[in-house]
Amino acid sequence: MFAGLWLALTPVGVLSQEPPPGLVWYVLDELNHTGFDIEDPTNRPIPLSEPPAGVLLPVDVSRDGVVDWLIRWPEDQRLCGTGGCRLSLYVSDGDHYLRVFDRQAWDPDIRTVGDEVRVEASFHHLNCLPPREVCRLAWAWDPTTRSLSERPSSDGEAVVSGFGEGTVDLGEVDGRPKLPDDIPAAVFDRYLAGRRACGNPDDADAFTVSYPAVASTPDLNGDGQRDWVIEAPGACAEQAAADYGYEVWISDETDGASRAFVAAPGRWPAFQVDRTPAGLLDARPCLTGEMCETAPLEWNRAARVFRPASTESLSSRP
Repeated sequence: MFAGLWLALTPVGVLSQEPPPGLVWYVLDELNHTGFDIEDPTNRPIPLSEPPAGVLLPVDVSRDGVVDWLIRWPEDQRLCGTGGCRLSLYVSDGDHYLRVFDRQAWDPDIRTVGDEVRVEASFHHLNCLPPREVCRLAWAWDPTTRSLSERPSSDGEAVVSGFGEGTVDLGEVDGRPKLPDDIPAAVFDRYLAGRRACGNPDDADAFTVSYPAVASTPDLNGDGQRDWVIEAPGACAEQAAADYGYEVWISDETDGASRAFVAAPGRWPAFQVDRTPAGLLDARPCLTGEMCETAPLEWNRAARVFRPASTESLSSRP
């Protein structure tokens, strides 16, 4: 049914397209590689010479009339897990393609809302805000940032948590989540400066370093660019907790990014994505089943910072 929905939303001209050789090779390499048993090389299926039907689907997510490609990986235990099954989306960008979605997801879906095609899926409930059993999250193509941007989901939720689900699983490097290639230098410097060491550095088994979490956010100040949040790292038993909960960094053409808000310890960022720019909410951590207390913030253009929203601005919001 999922493939049928995509095809129903795809122009006839796109359906006749053949997938690029590079994507065909990629799919075959991944599928043939996952079938290899390193302990017994003879224990493997016959290598595939062409992608299985329904794996490489032509789509037009950006609505520009140029073919994009959805990889709906087979429902196999090697490609699926508690986070769902892997789904990849490549959007055309001139003479090459951008990987804009690539991760495990539950119940992926596609729908048209207004003039947008929205990609939607379900994720682990720990990243839900407000708290609920399963997160249903949605995105649409943003031609300015050349990426997927957060949108309200079909279950009516328009608030997403600040360290929720990214669209691409970048994996890890040295045991730490890999950072996006487009992270501004100022944010990367803060990421390094915010790390905390625990234990005796002369004891390799006892010495650890914890790093802040970094996540891209929807545009928060109306300049059309994605922004950033940094979460304070955890503390050792012998250390005091960090003196902040998270920081918001706004994309800046001059310096790459500038710090625009520092939250109190224990607070959590959230974004209201049914408006442009997205609304920034300062949230109290919630337990499952609780109602999350959030305080709306507003952008002060002159000072280039976020401040608690005024009564006047709150009354003018839809």
